[in-house]
Amino acid sequence: MPGTARQARAATRSDPGRWTARSKGMNRLIGYLAALMPILGLLGGCATPPNLDSGTVGPPLSLEAFFAGETEGEGKFVNSWTGSERLFRVRIAGTWDGQTLVLVEDFAYADGEKDRKTWHLRQTGNGTFTGTREDVVGEARVWTDGKAVRLAYSVKLGGLIVDFNDILALRDDGSLLNRATVGKWNIRLGRVELMLHKVAG
Repeated sequence: MPGTARQARAATRSDPGRWTARSKGMNRLIGYLAALMPILGLLGGCATPPNLDSGTVGPPLSLEAFFAGETEGEGKFVNSWTGSERLFRVRIAGTWDGQTLVLVEDFAYADGEKDRKTWHLRQTGNGTFTGTREDVVGEARVWTDGKAVRLAYSVKLGGLIVDFNDILALRDDGSLLNRATVGKWNIRLGRVELMLHKVAG
């Protein structure tokens, strides 16, 4: 809002130290995001959820069908402020018991860091789930959107709660594209692009 912008400029002139502290705090938050971003969430522009071009979407996606068994892929987290990238690889072990899809995600980052996250996605209807993960606040919402699947959830990082939005879609070659954004205070902080494929055998 214009008034808010004027107040921010005035605050910067009257107290530059306070503005510098806020900037440092936001940079720390982005650092947390870059370190903890994984897949399915890895995942939103707080105000604008991600979308996919129609040409990149293939057959309808069923999460339980695609993720049962082993999948692996490569992705990157892009800092929306600096444009810097953090590359990673992920291997996912999925099990489906007819009601709950469990996804154990093992991440290996290009800088040597490793991480593990586990999703528990409980089916609540045709193409809809609720989900939990170690770092998720409350429950994630998962629903079908045309041929794609969307996720929305919040994660507590560095004392702040940030909002994630993911979209996942199959491509004609059988691979899965996961595009995600993360935001706070209607500001987009970063985005993730991840390409997954089934492991043979």
